[in-house]
Amino acid sequence: MIEVLSLGGMESERYADVLSNTARAVADEGVSEASAALQPIAGEIWMGRLTTASRAGEERAAAPPRLRNETLRAQVFVRDGFRCTSCGGRAVPRSILVAIHDLFPDLVAYDVHYTRGKIHPVFWALAPEADHVLAHSRGGANVLDNLTTLHAVCNTRKSDSLVSDSLRAAPSSPNDGWDGLTSLYPALISAGAGEVRPGYHRTWSRRYEALMS
Repeated sequence: MIEVLSLGGMESERYADVLSNTARAVADEGVSEASAALQPIAGEIWMGRLTTASRAGEERAAAPPRLRNETLRAQVFVRDGFRCTSCGGRAVPRSILVAIHDLFPDLVAYDVHYTRGKIHPVFWALAPEADHVLAHSRGGANVLDNLTTLHAVCNTRKSDSLVSDSLRAAPSSPNDGWDGLTSLYPALISAGAGEVRPGYHRTWSRRYEALMS
């Protein structure tokens, strides 16, 4: 076990590179061979503490709150090119990270509550959340135009306020080819993740397939 206490600005990119190589290896070679691609981050465990900007010093122990409309959440991620509009880093949908965990449970730990000591930091560094530009507590609506993509770690650290000034403009038509590994999701499911959580992965895979077509 490798304890990780903090997440720097480049961690999301390092994790994205490793998971991209791993997912491609699963598709091209198989799960056994793909485990080698995962070794640079294998066994890492999140042991750090995250604080909210609005409540300095207060630890965020649980997973960030999520928008309940799952299709709308996915629409936000697709529109923003699977990139965090705060730090600009690449994002990978939580369902795909869970699929990687399902294939490599001993290498990439997962806990639904994001508990310290039980989850790989990749979930904090890469998993996106659909957050309000104008905070919900200030009257912000649950509509596409008032939602933006933030990494779980970036979402936790920001203040509960009007955050539009701190967000980067996400491209309306991303052209860098990054798709959040959605094109490799079916390969992860076929390789065995679909046997662990068949309904969950089937639903999310179809949702992204429909939105990306």
